[in-house]
Amino acid sequence: MSKGRILGIAYNIIPVSDLEKASEWYVRHFGFNIRNKRTDNLGLFKDNRPILVLVKSASESRAVFEVNGKKRWVTTFYTDDIISLHTYLVQEDVRVGELFDEGQYGKFFTLEDLDGNLFDVWENHDCELNF
Repeated sequence: MSKGRILGIAYNIIPVSDLEKASEWYVRHFGFNIRNKRTDNLGLFKDNRPILVLVKSASESRAVFEVNGKKRWVTTFYTDDIISLHTYLVQEDVRVGELFDEGQYGKFFTLEDLDGNLFDVWENHDCELNF
């Protein structure tokens, strides 16, 4: 293998209005742990793997965009049990979308965090992801 190649995505930056509230929400609902806490940002990890960096944003910017009037996400989370996760998040009053099964492409649903950042959640057992 040659050196100097991209090996994957290390983490995504997510703007939030309240760093404390947002980090507590992610820890509670996804089991992330907090690292590298600074005045205006912090890292969220799953075990020893970086996932997100939350950045306190003074503006209304969010990790979401629109295509033909429909909201789209920037980040997709991966799970090995999407039905249980969806059920749990609904019980926790998290803003989640409907669960879709797209056969060979996997199962999906969307969710929003406290600030309206939109995420996709995906389960597909035919795809290799190294963690």
